[in-house]
Amino acid sequence: MKEIKPEHYIDTILHSIDLIIRNLKLDLKQKIDKLNIGITGEQFVVLDTISCYKNMYQQKLSDILMKDKSNTTRIIKVLSDKGLITRESGSVNNRLVYMLNITEKGRKLIKDNVPKMKKYLSDIFINITDEEIDLLHSLSQKFQKDLSENTAI
Repeated sequence: MKEIKPEHYIDTILHSIDLIIRNLKLDLKQKIDKLNIGITGEQFVVLDTISCYKNMYQQKLSDILMKDKSNTTRIIKVLSDKGLITRESGSVNNRLVYMLNITEKGRKLIKDNVPKMKKYLSDIFINITDEEIDLLHSLSQKFQKDLSENTAI
């Protein structure tokens, strides 16, 4: 087992990761809000996530984005009211759920704004090489795997 060297939480990699994530989320939200695309940054992230899956449902969406059910419900309603997603009855494990699918209007909104998002992400990592980004991604996957294995019951 590796020895944890820092004595205090604020000196650990966990604290550093937490700060990075919080700052990235805040900055991303502000950047999307400035794009004036008709939805908030938080709604854009939900819409983009739904666009990645066929027949996404609310609980799965909440789990992927680590959001509580009530927050997810509120965002889904807004996106549905704007005609960006549809909600259709379906079943998962013999339970009634609403399947969430992106509409053509939602796909267009995502497609029109992906180049702007890529530019934003490129600007964030301006002082980090492609190799460092790949290493960071690889390390984060290892962390996630170790966490999943260590927390399995």
